[in-house]
Parts: sequence; C-alpha cells; structure tokens
Amino acid sequence: MNSRSGFNLKSFDSFESQQKRLHLLSKAAEIGDWCYTFSTNFTVWSEYLYQFYEVSKDFECSHLLESTYYSESEKEKMRALIAQVTTNREEHSGEFLVNMPDGRVKWHTTTLYPMRDTGGDIIGLYGVLQNISTRKKNELELQRMAYVAEKTNGIVMITDPERKIIWINHSFEEILGYKAEEVMGIDPAAFLQGPETSRATIQEIARSLKSTGTFSGEILNYTKNGDKIWLYLNIAAVYDDTGKLINYVAVENDITLIKIAEQRLQKAMEKERELNRFKTQFVSLASHQFRTPLATIRSSIDLLDLKMESAHLGTDFIALFRKHKAIMAEETTRMTELMENILDIGRIDEGKIELSKKDVSFKQFMDTFVAANAEPNGQQRKLDYRFNAPDQIISIDEILLRNVLRNIVSNAFKYSEEKPSPNLNVNFQDDTFYITIRDQGIGIPEKDQSFLFQSFFRASNAKIFPGSGLGLMIAKKLIVLHGGDISFESQLDNGCTVTIQLPI
Repeated sequence: MNSRSGFNLKSFDSFESQQKRLHLLSKAAEIGDWCYTFSTNFTVWSEYLYQFYEVSKDFECSHLLESTYYSESEKEKMRALIAQVTTNREEHSGEFLVNMPDGRVKWHTTTLYPMRDTGGDIIGLYGVLQNISTRKKNELELQRMAYVAEKTNGIVMITDPERKIIWINHSFEEILGYKAEEVMGIDPAAFLQGPETSRATIQEIARSLKSTGTFSGEILNYTKNGDKIWLYLNIAAVYDDTGKLINYVAVENDITLIKIAEQRLQKAMEKERELNRFKTQFVSLASHQFRTPLATIRSSIDLLDLKMESAHLGTDFIALFRKHKAIMAEETTRMTELMENILDIGRIDEGKIELSKKDVSFKQFMDTFVAANAEPNGQQRKLDYRFNAPDQIISIDEILLRNVLRNIVSNAFKYSEEKPSPNLNVNFQDDTFYITIRDQGIGIPEKDQSFLFQSFFRASNAKIFPGSGLGLMIAKKLIVLHGGDISFESQLDNGCTVTIQLPI
C-alpha cells in the first residue's frame, strides 16, 4: 500500500476481516494497527494494541491521548504527527514513550497513513504501532556504556553477537591506530592478532565466552603500524530481558610496559641464578681443594708435637712452639669448619641434601642433646633447660637438627660472656614444637636484623667474636627442609631470643 493511493473504507473492512489470520504474526512482530474516522470519532484497535497497553477490551481507545499513558510532551508530538499527515496528505512516522500505570516505560514507533474515501478526500487515519521497547533499552544501555567508555583511558569496544565491531572509544583509535570507519563491522581478531599471538589464548577466549559469557586475561596483539602490544582483556556478554545475547563489551588495558619489565626481571633472575650456580660450583671446588692442605697442615702440626716430646730442645722454645701450635690448630679447625659450611650451603642450594628422617621421642632427643651440650668448653655456666610439653613422636633428621641446635646454643653462650646462663625451653601448641633459646648477651643492632640470615653476614657488634656468618643461614635452610621455621627477637645490649618451630 503506497501513501499516494491511501485507504478507503471498503479496503479497510477487507483488511479488518483478516485480523484473526494475522494475529499470530502481529504478536510475534509486536505490531498492532488501528483505524480512526473523523466523522464518527471512532477508533478500532487490533488485538495486539490491547496487549501493548495492557488494558481490557472495554477500554475507551478513542480517548488514548487524554489518558496518562503519554506525557504532555509526547501528546504534543503525536498531535504534530497527525497534523503532518493531514496537511501533507502522506505517511509520517515517530517514536513515542509510554508511561505504564505501574511506573514502567515502553517505547513504540507509530506510522500514520491518510485514509481516503472514493473521492480522494481524507476521512480518517490508519496507524501502525510497533513495540521497540527492547531496542530502545539496548540503545540507552549502549549510550550509557559509551559515555563511561569515553571517560576511561582504556580501550573499550562493543561488538554484536557475531563479534563484529559496532562501537569503539577514542582510546581504541589512539592506542591501536585504527579509525572507527576502518574497523566497523569487522571481527577485531582479523586485524589485531598476529604471528606471535597465542593460539591457546585465542581458543581459551572462545571457550570461556561460550561457557560463561566472560573472559579475563592477557593477549599479545598488534597495532596498525605493526608494533606488538600486550593487552589485559575483560570481556563480558550483554543479554536482553529474554536472555538473548545482544552484544559483547570488551575493556582492554595496555600492559606492554609491565610485560617488558617482567621479561627484564625474568632475564635478570635467570642471570642471577646462573651466576649463583657458577659461584656455588667455584666455592665448592675451592673448598674441596682447601680441605686436603688443611688436613695436611693439621696432621703436620700433630706430628711436630709428637717429635717435640723426643727432641732435646729448650723449654722456652717448646713453650713458644706449643703456643703457636695452638693458634695454628685453632685456625685450621676454623677454616675446616668454614669449608664444611660452604659445602653444606652448596649441597642445600643444589637440593643434594636429603633428610634422613626417623621417628623419635622428641623429649628423649632434646634431653640427650642438652646432656651433651649444656656446658660448652671453657664455660663455667650451664644451659638452663626446661621441657614444658607432652612428649610426642616426631620425624626428624637427628644429625642435622642436632647441628642446628648446637650452633644456636653455642652462639647464645658466645655472645653472652659474663652474663647469666642462656636458657632453652620447649613448648608445644597446635601440633608444633617451639624451641626457644634465650641469652642476655650483646643483642643485635636493629639496623642489622634484616640481614641476619644472609650468607657471611655478621652483626656490626659481633665482629670481635670468632665466626663465619654462615651458621644461622644454614640453620634456617635445614629447619625449612623439616617443614618448620626459625625467627628471632633482639634488642641491642639486651640479649637475643631464637625460636625454632617444628611441626610434628
């Protein structure tokens, strides 16, 4: 039906008789029609219009413009549309907002046609209404998203269900280099992905969107000029009220600088690990090479000592020799212990130390250790020992744990000369033994405390005492191998408390 020929009453009667057959089609398309004659001021509605306005069949449809369904501005728009049709004598269309009684809103388009008699005079109007509420809701939602997207620095892109671009923000153009007219209607994968884009990531995006409607993750893409760009994607599907997919919204942030920093850090860490490996190998080799001459020196000293007994030398010479022999013996012992510690560190770092665990009574183990180590050589003091816990069977490497405890107890005595005896307490809580060794010695300066478990580190106030700076680091590594931990508390000139935690 064209606007020039219009409608006459006879043809409308024929059209009206077809309403029942067209009812299902009208409902599916959400389209209804109506007819209004000027002479009778009478309006006829199709079935769908009653559904659209949610009214019963006795509703006075002729008074629709006087109802509260339309605001005054919408009524004015409708009157203007009617005037256009009657003045121009041709069809015109408009969009209208409907206010439902319960506060909801609906949108529709109305197309008006002039209805003529056989003489060509306009005697009424024929209108076609289509419900566009869903479309308008989606458009408004897109407008809101677009407003927010324009305010963000990240890339924002909206696609249709087939992932063809329908909207991009300004950051898309600035960061990726593509203008809107270049990408509209195109799948972004067609021009953003390149030879080094992960196929696994592409597959994961498709799988995740299909199963959950969302995806978050990193991907390597390419700008218009071919530069690589790392993007962190957050993609979400948008559905209408019926659950139908209508859009995908992607928010993408440029993380290229972060990825470059990560790669540099990774390379630096690999280089550091390689250097540490070479260092460990070198130190281990050097330590092995030193062990033989140190052992030779020690045996030579002992041999000379034996010869002194049978030699006819003056007492002054023998006394001087034995003085220096004691110094040499002490230094070779210290060097041997240092070499052994270095070798232990190398074995631990390379994972070559395996714990030889066995189940033991922890009280019996501690009692035996204290009996052998309560009075270090040359000390007039005795370790104050308390086992304040129920006995438990624990799986430990006795030799390694004994070495750890010996080192810490030895330190407690060494750094608290002329002070009260150190104490060792054992407590048990939450399936964990807590071994606490406390002294009242020189303590550790606060500025040194964060370095205490590092290789060769010695506190600034401890350098007058013999030591290598390796004992505590080895102790921590061995305790960690047992699944435990070691910590300390200290104040300068107020002693130190070392706590070992061992889970059963």
